[in-house]
Amino acid sequence: MAKKIYLSPSDQNGNRYAYGDTNEMVQCQRIADACEAALERCGFEVINNKTDTMEERVAESNAWDADLHVCIHTNAHNGVTTGTRIFSFDTSGEGYKASRAVFNVLAPKTPGTSESVTPYPALYEIRMPRAWSVYVEVDFHDVPKMAKWIIENVVLIGEAIAEGICNYYDVKYVGPAAEKETADVFYRVQVGAYNYYENAEAQLAKLKADGYDAFIVEVKK
Repeated sequence: MAKKIYLSPSDQNGNRYAYGDTNEMVQCQRIADACEAALERCGFEVINNKTDTMEERVAESNAWDADLHVCIHTNAHNGVTTGTRIFSFDTSGEGYKASRAVFNVLAPKTPGTSESVTPYPALYEIRMPRAWSVYVEVDFHDVPKMAKWIIENVVLIGEAIAEGICNYYDVKYVGPAAEKETADVFYRVQVGAYNYYENAEAQLAKLKADGYDAFIVEVKK
């Protein structure tokens, strides 16, 4: 029977990023979407709750009889500290083992340096779920270069969390399918066409802030 993974991404839209005119909620929900896709690809059942309060999420997780309750957040402290922090209930239970499995995949990929897996049983979403909890703080969004890295790497982060969960359950991690390429065919996605360069430039900045690798092409009329 497939294991049930409950994803609870941050809803803290007041936690502004130091880069990109965005916030913790937006980016963590993007990470959760990537993680959900990866987990389902690997055979897990997933609930990805991005709307309810933490109390309602815990109630749903418990009612669903989740096997693992995974919180996805980004961190802030003093504008200097960086690194992956993961919290668990203690250092002896399965929650710690699951947290360590996620940490072992995610931490080497994040650019920060102050990293740890630490007990934090006072947190509501660690204390109250019946399932073991993994509380991920990916890196510190109050440091501009870390915020930029998070925004540009949400899929990598989501995949890393999923891979760690796979390792914990001894399930084969299946990565994203490689893009099919042919010698004479490729595909383009165009967002818009603009008469004024400044309008195109504004749209480009917005797309890059959302994590897209976008660019401007000049076309003669």
